Amino acid sequence: MSQPSTHYSLHKLLFKKSSRRTVDGLAYVVGVGGNIAILPQIIKAWESDAPGLAVTTWILFSLIGCIWLLYAVQHKQKPLIVAQAVGITCNLLVVAGWAFNNLL
Repeated sequence: MSQPSTHYSLHKLLFKKSSRRTVDGLAYVVGVGGNIAILPQIIKAWESDAPGLAVTTWILFSLIGCIWLLYAVQHKQKPLIVAQAVGITCNLLVVAGWAFNNLL
């Protein structure tokens, strides 16, 4: 009898229902938690005029996030939808804080 290939075993492991739930759960944690790392930038943008803040970069991050959000919605990828919604919100909070302190 021949042994199953490693590829087949890995495929079987990755596509088990319990594995999928675990990976989905991790995706939510990383998607939200990773975006929470932006909090220091949000605070800095709202507390001062944030010299050196590249607001164009944050606007681009927001636009890129919108494209990923559209992709996630079309493909019904809930963890990615949540991650992108949180990411876009965080990026726009940085832009809004910068605008509040520099334009108003």
